[in-house]
Amino acid sequence: MPTLINAVDVRPRVYYRTIQIGPILFEQAPAEDDIVQIPGEGWSLTSSDNDFYPLVRLEVWDGPAPQPSGSWEYERAFHSPMADRLAVVDLGGVCYGEIELRPGRYHLRLLCRGRDHVEASLALDPFPPEGPHDDPLEVWVVQIWPSAD
Repeated sequence: MPTLINAVDVRPRVYYRTIQIGPILFEQAPAEDDIVQIPGEGWSLTSSDNDFYPLVRLEVWDGPAPQPSGSWEYERAFHSPMADRLAVVDLGGVCYGEIELRPGRYHLRLLCRGRDHVEASLALDPFPPEGPHDDPLEVWVVQIWPSAD
C-alpha cells in the first residue's frame, strides 16, 4: 500500500485566471487543453475565476497514489523528470508554497473540482478578498510518485 511521504496545502491568489506550478521538466511538452497549458518548465493552470484563493494541494507518495475521495471534474496524468522541488507561484513570481522532491522521473496526477463556483461567487463581496475564504471555492490536487520506468 503506497504511503504519503509529504503534503502541503497552499492558497495562492489567482490573477488572470492563472495558477503556475513547476518546475516540471517535460522532455516533450504534452498536449495542452482548456485547463492546462505548458508555457515552459511547468504547468499554467486555468482557474475559473480571478481574485480569489483556491486550495492547491501538493502530495508526494512512495508509490501509485490512491484517487482522492469525492468527485473530480478534471483529471489528467503526466510523466516527467522532476527537479528537487515543486512550487505554486502566482503571475507576479510570489511563491505560495513548495514541496521537496528527489530529482528523478515521476508520475503526476492533476485533479480539480469547483470550477463551476462562479454562481457561488456572486454571493461574495463585490471587491476582491484580502485573503482566502474558509471554504475554498476551487480545489486542485497534484499527486506525485516515482516512476518505475
